[in-house]
Amino acid sequence: MRIRCLTTGRVRGKRRLRGPARYLPNDWSSQALPVQAFAVEHPEGVCLFDTGQTAQATQPGYHPRWHPYLRLARFELGPEDEVASQLDPASVRWVVLSHLHTDHVGGVGAFANADVLVSRPEWERATGIRGRLRGYLPQHWPEDLEPRLVDFSGPPAGPFPASHDVAADASLLMVPLPGHTPGHAGLLVDGRVLLAGDAPATPGNFVVVAAHDADARSKLELIGDEYP
Repeated sequence: MRIRCLTTGRVRGKRRLRGPARYLPNDWSSQALPVQAFAVEHPEGVCLFDTGQTAQATQPGYHPRWHPYLRLARFELGPEDEVASQLDPASVRWVVLSHLHTDHVGGVGAFANADVLVSRPEWERATGIRGRLRGYLPQHWPEDLEPRLVDFSGPPAGPFPASHDVAADASLLMVPLPGHTPGHAGLLVDGRVLLAGDAPATPGNFVVVAAHDADARSKLELIGDEYP
């Protein structure tokens, strides 16, 4: 299988990491991080891990100004940077979402014909008024897209207490990675590469590739031609 790293623009945080001064307007950091999704080319079809950000996130009003969390990041991208501009949506069989923060599901609308998987705890936490108060944007979720909710009823996989077999051949295992959010999940590819989303720390001896990892491409290159 081949794993492609798809960069959907960049996210820029505030210069100050703590304190009320970080809410000052235009006090942005000089550094920005990539916003990445990953396409795993499985024999039965592409499995997309996260969908990155949408260019609509750069428009006024997309993020509610009343929520303090949503005022601490600025997204920088255009339509050509969206994941659907880099990957044919018709080729995608599965979409596995690490969690439902805007920079991981912004492009999900292009994949309404795919099997979209999200952990049940994450979906329940992110929807409705409570979801909005927690900093999710359920109002932007496509109305015609019904996700498949995952309960992790499969057997343990390495250090992970449970799993969900996405492709029914143990090559793509969705595993619980709580921490960044309680329902956060990762994708274990062939037992070797862990696509970790926003997980802060991960147990086990894997090549770990995160959503905002500036070295993601070089990590995938280092482990050989099987994962270029």
